[in-house]
Amino acid sequence: MANGFLCFDLYAALLLAGTVQGFFLSVLFISKRPHQQPYLQLLLAAWTFLLSCALLEIFLCYSGLMFHTLALVDFSEPTNFAVGPLTYLLLRSFTGCSWTRRQGWHLVPFGFYLVYHIPFLMQPEAFKHQAYLHAYFPDQLANVARQAPSFNFDPLHLTEWVNELTLAHITLYVVLSVVFMRKQPQVSPAPFQAWAKLLLWFFIGITGLFIAVKLLFQEDLGDHFMAVFITGQFFFFTYKMLSGAAFFQPVVQENTVPLVKYEKSTMTQETKDALLEKLKAAEEARFYTQTSASLPALAKQLHTTPHYLSQLLNECLGKSFFEYLAELRVEEAKSILLNQPHLKVEEVAELSGYLSKSAFMAAFKKTTGQTPGQYRKNGQPLSTTL
Repeated sequence: MANGFLCFDLYAALLLAGTVQGFFLSVLFISKRPHQQPYLQLLLAAWTFLLSCALLEIFLCYSGLMFHTLALVDFSEPTNFAVGPLTYLLLRSFTGCSWTRRQGWHLVPFGFYLVYHIPFLMQPEAFKHQAYLHAYFPDQLANVARQAPSFNFDPLHLTEWVNELTLAHITLYVVLSVVFMRKQPQVSPAPFQAWAKLLLWFFIGITGLFIAVKLLFQEDLGDHFMAVFITGQFFFFTYKMLSGAAFFQPVVQENTVPLVKYEKSTMTQETKDALLEKLKAAEEARFYTQTSASLPALAKQLHTTPHYLSQLLNECLGKSFFEYLAELRVEEAKSILLNQPHLKVEEVAELSGYLSKSAFMAAFKKTTGQTPGQYRKNGQPLSTTL
């Protein structure tokens, strides 16, 4: 195969589009006021940036452009040990968990392999040319004189077994992620709970595809299928973000004060009083029973901004919007449970504004200390956190 080989078909076009989109997303996450929710935003930026680096390398290899950029051969290989930890940490962030220093230990294997991989990156281009042919054009190796490395770059044989180590590492984090999500009470802010589930399914899907590709293809010949899958996810995530106005709303994390600061707010006390009156009217109209209820939607109904409404709830009621919404819905459910005993729990959940029975059960138990069935049987709450 001549060094001038170039392939630009549909796969190559998709890989290039995914690479550009991934780098665009990483810049977007950094630029969207990261001081409001730094843990989530920085993790998203790192996750998309590293996946985009992997996409870039696969695009260069698949298209043949790597012949002209041999210095980049296998430059993204350390990202194999970052995808799992970053996905797990993102799941924690989406469900409201705070950052702690010990979470940094998850990235130690990535940091170690990044340093360990430097000697390979220092090899001459002739050796990298041979490595590229070995991975993507093994039938052409016979036409190329064997080039030995300048020095031993793999003393622990980690590079030799990188696919097996990657699979073991990712599988470990798939298990950790599934166990973590199963333990969640399903009462996180609705948009972010949905994002966590979406991310988990993506993680499981890419792991299964990795196994299939490595079983069916020699060396790296099937990597472009995984890259196209990642590209599809990038564009799907972009669509979901653009169609969901709440995505870039600040995240209120557990055991912390709200992350948004209002020192520079222009909201006056008169404005707050007037907005509180409108809010009471919306409560009387039972806006919270609508399954589509959200901070942007309620702000639009009250003729204000999501920022002002969030400020009002935090400063005047001491609650985030999602805490406020959950408490209203649970109060509605309590009334229905006692006054309409013939209704099933699923029907009570729906009438209270919940799409999911499990989310309703978890929210009800967290607020009242009882299940809906226990509350209905007892006739009154045993304990309350309201």
